[in-house]
Amino acid sequence: MDDYKKSISRENIIMLLMAGGIIVFNFIGFIISYFVWKDYSKDSDFIARNGRRLLNFHISFFIYEIISGLLVFLLVGMVLLPLVSIAYLVLNIIAMIRYGSYRDYDFPFTLNIIK
Repeated sequence: MDDYKKSISRENIIMLLMAGGIIVFNFIGFIISYFVWKDYSKDSDFIARNGRRLLNFHISFFIYEIISGLLVFLLVGMVLLPLVSIAYLVLNIIAMIRYGSYRDYDFPFTLNIIK
């Protein structure tokens, strides 16, 4: 029973660090999170499942922000860019809360790029 609690806390910490690292360090955090996910996904289905969702979410929102940035020239992006950025931050915070309580989180608006 004690080993079970240790493995849960380890998985929670890994997922929280992956999500937080991407928010703080952006591209470098994404690369680090990708390699952490590749390494630890072999040991844990929780990390494999949620790490893939997390990485797909960040790739998707990177694409959305590029599109919004390009639409600034049409003035539509002036509204979209802040909305996409706020949604990105809020959904990350929700995911970190879910990961902290060892629950899966399926991000909305996510393209399924990494299978």
